[in-house]
Amino acid sequence: MKKLSIVLFTFFLICGMSILSFAQTPQAKTTKKADAKAEVISGKVTSINTAKNEVTVKENKTAVERTITVTAKAVSALKTGDDVKVTLKKGSNTAVSVKKLVKKTVSTK
Repeated sequence: MKKLSIVLFTFFLICGMSILSFAQTPQAKTTKKADAKAEVISGKVTSINTAKNEVTVKENKTAVERTITVTAKAVSALKTGDDVKVTLKKGSNTAVSVKKLVKKTVSTK
């Protein structure tokens, strides 16, 4: 009887330890929450420097002008006075995306 209880105890101990090895560690999920850390500003383009691929945007909320580095394609698509929404890399003034905002017109009939 003593040997049987030692064998059963050892069996349950080994099973208990092996179950822990099957436990999965939580994996990092890439969701929009990670993108939420990136800064998003919206405002009006006040100047464009095509040589340096830079755009100066006056923010709507704070009325502060910021110089942002963008792609050559984005520079060619923008004009002074355009309303834009810019997503910046975290902690920098480099644009991840630049979206030109279109004003909706309301028709009255």
